[in-house]
Amino acid sequence: ASKGKSLFNILPLKNHQSISSIMPFPENDSELKNYQIVFATAQGKIRKNSLDDFSSINSAGKIAMKLDANDKIVGVKICKDEQDIILSTKLGKCIRFESKKLRIFKGRSSKGIKGIVLSPNDQIVSLSIIDTDKTLKNGKSKIDKSEIKAKEKFILSITENGYGKKTAHTDYMSTNRGGKGIIGIVNSPRNGNISSSFPVFEGDEILISTNKGRVIRVAVKEIRTAGRNTQGVRIIKLPGDEKVVSANKIDDNLL
Repeated sequence: ASKGKSLFNILPLKNHQSISSIMPFPENDSELKNYQIVFATAQGKIRKNSLDDFSSINSAGKIAMKLDANDKIVGVKICKDEQDIILSTKLGKCIRFESKKLRIFKGRSSKGIKGIVLSPNDQIVSLSIIDTDKTLKNGKSKIDKSEIKAKEKFILSITENGYGKKTAHTDYMSTNRGGKGIIGIVNSPRNGNISSSFPVFEGDEILISTNKGRVIRVAVKEIRTAGRNTQGVRIIKLPGDEKVVSANKIDDNLL
């Protein structure tokens, strides 16, 4: 219940800067050539670099991406060519495309390229990386049904008013980068804007945080499975003007 320590006392941040992503870095330097790093901005821009470009960073930091005056980085993830990229917006749209179709940039000072065409007043809220699994494509497989259920991936969407749902990842078809995307969850007066969207498994747990400092831990299996074009169900009851500001999957590997 303490207030915590300001990041400005730990990291060399300037007044206009804030943390947008925190992620683990591969411990084995020889593996860096097998990974890329993907940046996504609020205005729908995306860029991919070799992770090796960021293997050496001094205490003052390193320029990672050039931004327009009205733009900001909303997500940074490590990925491989055999994975897919999903961009989700605050108005409930999302787009999924293959990582290998996004070219690797050589420099670090470019603005990137268009990842999704945004509607007026819309912006990216989540960048996700998802493994492709050909055996589970379209729900068809020769393996045991219980094994399919254990391996099945979902896209979990949480709204600022505390509603959400999970949808089978196969409902999110892979398309080309730069399209308008498809509905991931219905944005409505009841739901409000989308706060977070990311891939989960049935056995995962998530942490939901609000702007009033409250945190709730929820098992994914307790959240209803529904189609993309739906509103979902209440996950957390919020009083007054309290809003969900973030939702994150609990990673057992980091505990």
